[in-house]
Amino acid sequence: MRSFLFAGIFISFVISIIIGCSKNEAYNSEEAIKRGDVVYHSEVVNLKRFKQFLINLTNKKEDTLRVTGYTDEGGPIFQDLHFDGNVIQYTYDNSHDEFAGNDKGKEKDVCTEIIDRANEQGEIEFLISGCSTGNDRILIRVEKEKLKDN
Repeated sequence: MRSFLFAGIFISFVISIIIGCSKNEAYNSEEAIKRGDVVYHSEVVNLKRFKQFLINLTNKKEDTLRVTGYTDEGGPIFQDLHFDGNVIQYTYDNSHDEFAGNDKGKEKDVCTEIIDRANEQGEIEFLISGCSTGNDRILIRVEKEKLKDN
């Protein structure tokens, strides 16, 4: 009887460790890249996937894309785009950012285009634009030379 009790406690302990660790594991950049996200932090990874999304927009072909950025502390910020052939359903989600304050959460919008512009650092910024809220948001920033390589 005593061994059954010990075995039960041990199994419960192991299960709680496994569940606890899996819940606390962050959506890190390696996982995001593996899932096909366009990852934006110090550089852009999966830029070809972003370019393909732009081509699909031009061709009015349905597509879905996730851009995942990271705060300095490592918290993921998700920007999900679903193009239905006509408009882009856009979701901005910073709910995993521990320091987001009162602005923490998900925001949804309907947008019509992605535009690009040069910034003072010599980068090209891609922004979601033509949104119902009137707000443009930066999706990614890329060095001009990187756009030529891909």
